[in-house]
Amino acid sequence: MDEVRFGPELLDRLLRHLVECVPGCDGAGISTNSRSLRALGSAVDHDDEQWQRGEGPVVAAAAGEETLVEALPDGLTWVTAVPSSWTREGPSVLSVYTAHEPKEDDLRVIDQVEPLLATAAAVIEFCADETLRADQMVRMVQTRRLIEQAKGLVMGRVGGDAGAAFRTLVRASQHFNVKLSDLSAGLVEVVGGAPVGDQEPDAGPTTAPPPPAVRAARVTWQALG
Repeated sequence: MDEVRFGPELLDRLLRHLVECVPGCDGAGISTNSRSLRALGSAVDHDDEQWQRGEGPVVAAAAGEETLVEALPDGLTWVTAVPSSWTREGPSVLSVYTAHEPKEDDLRVIDQVEPLLATAAAVIEFCADETLRADQMVRMVQTRRLIEQAKGLVMGRVGGDAGAAFRTLVRASQHFNVKLSDLSAGLVEVVGGAPVGDQEPDAGPTTAPPPPAVRAARVTWQALG
């Protein structure tokens, strides 16, 4: 089985790409488990300071599952804090620091890069310095894809943006005490009318959601209607 080794350099490359693509950006970081996982530029100090204080946009985004765009106390720096994929101990958060209030184009770039950073952060958090087998990596990518599909279904059902859809899924998973990934897979099955593996046979083998998740997905979908 082929193996792929992940490390901080992957996050560095993605964060550097994000900083270069957003005008006026002087730092970006990814946090998880109440700590900064990787940061560049001004995010090194800003992320760490917020986690140490236990408050700030980055901490609030992790706790509330809502994207926050706020000016820092210095009045000169803006931070966009985006709650991202879940690790074993909570959500990861992407933070982007700019010298101006982010514009729509800036937010669009952040939204495009965030899934890549989220997947990379989840891989590193789960596997630490261990070697990740290719089949494990495929499963993680499939999980991320199912969550994105479920978000799209919720957006189509009730409107709203991706952040609101994600919060809806998180609340439902907590209410029914099922994993977010299982609920998402269940929702794809319920709406698609077929097992997730049959809907995208070219995507490779996909683990079927457990019955409680399917039942939770069916109730959630009905409630959204």
